[in-house]
Amino acid sequence: MEAAAVLFVEQGYVATTLEDVAQRAEISVQTIYYSFGNKRRVLEAVLGATVAGDHEPVPPLERPWAASLAEQPEPADALRALVDGALEIVARTVPVYEVIRRAASDPDVADLLDTNRRERGEVQRELVARLHRAGHLRPGLELDDAAAVVYGLLNEEVFQLFVIDCGWAPDRFGRWVCDTLASQLL
Repeated sequence: MEAAAVLFVEQGYVATTLEDVAQRAEISVQTIYYSFGNKRRVLEAVLGATVAGDHEPVPPLERPWAASLAEQPEPADALRALVDGALEIVARTVPVYEVIRRAASDPDVADLLDTNRRERGEVQRELVARLHRAGHLRPGLELDDAAAVVYGLLNEEVFQLFVIDCGWAPDRFGRWVCDTLASQLL
């Protein structure tokens, strides 16, 4: 997966062959087919490992930062924990997400992009629900509306616009997201 990640980012999904990946990883192509089945599944595995940040099979919602949201006594601290945890994932996944976005003319990759967006939305909705259950959200704010605001701001595309295109430091972007979400949610 590490070899595939490097090649996908350097060359793009379309230009990278499984033969290239096998050569860089110093394994046989048959090993890749046996382990993953096809190139799209290799890309999916690369994305999954990038989201996780490690090789532990622990979903984002079960990570310590996500579990701690409801335990934060102050709404601003809970929101900061959500933003910090989510941005750590987003910053890691930007290069792989860009590979997927650029290759989305391939129907299999388009499906992977759609699945990633849907799953991110579901995870973020649950994170916002944890804030809601802890009494951290502004009274009267609908959970779906709060989740939509988080989904709209905490993603690879917005990160890329501010940090890469506009040159903001990641910390500055994180503060802006936190301040913006606080004004909308708390």
